[in-house]
Amino acid sequence: MDGRNLAVQEIITLTPEQFTRFQRLIYRETGIRMQEGKVTLLSNRIRQRLRHHGISSFDEYYRLLTSGTVPGEMASFIDCITTNETHFFRTPTHFEWFGGLFLTEFATRIREGGHEPVLRVWSAACSTGEELYSLAICAAENAHRLVGCRRVFLGTDISEAVLARAREARYTSRALELVEQRRLDRAFVADPDGQHWTVKPAIRQGCEFRRHNLLEPMRGGPFDCIFIRNVMIYFDRGSKEAAVRHLVDALAPGGYLVVGPADGIHDLVGQLQKRDTFLYQKP
Repeated sequence: MDGRNLAVQEIITLTPEQFTRFQRLIYRETGIRMQEGKVTLLSNRIRQRLRHHGISSFDEYYRLLTSGTVPGEMASFIDCITTNETHFFRTPTHFEWFGGLFLTEFATRIREGGHEPVLRVWSAACSTGEELYSLAICAAENAHRLVGCRRVFLGTDISEAVLARAREARYTSRALELVEQRRLDRAFVADPDGQHWTVKPAIRQGCEFRRHNLLEPMRGGPFDCIFIRNVMIYFDRGSKEAAVRHLVDALAPGGYLVVGPADGIHDLVGQLQKRDTFLYQKP
């Protein structure tokens, strides 16, 4: 491919017909509905895959993607088009609730014989792992309440790329903006470069990451607490209904669902009882 063609490739965007074709494919694979105003964003993301394969047109890439002839390409495509930016202790009040009222109530149930000594927490759509490790840090800080209690923390995402980064557990200062110094010292090891920090093994113990599509039933659990925040804003009504149904099914009796302020699922939670603006409980 000559420089002239590469220059043309850099400025073109998906035609309406091409956008609709990729939009339907993304929805079928992930449940995410790409809005009409995202043509430029989607075009830029797909061009990354064109450059990777040395392909000069969106149509040619669509044929390659849907042919199944390149193992793992669909996963790479999904990794490319999904946005995954987060940081530790995002929306601090949610973690204050988890480390305070939730763990106090949970420890009391164990002490009174109302729950087995196992805490199961699921961070759905966990991205690069900041949310799950934040929850594990809260539990570690409350270890005195959880003596003899096994802790299981599961993070899932549809993107294998972000899951690999989550397992690495190494983060930049940007992801740690909301972590106060005492937590940073207790839960992380600073890299020699002074620009990265790695979650300590004691925190990572009990944390697992695996791929999962929210449109599919969850195996494992039931979970005492599920975090699913600011993800379903990308879903349409049908996708939300399927995802919420699977989340509710995965909750243990008395378990809590923590949602984001813009997820818009208040009329889909069925039997769950609203406890706060961000919090629902299963009877």
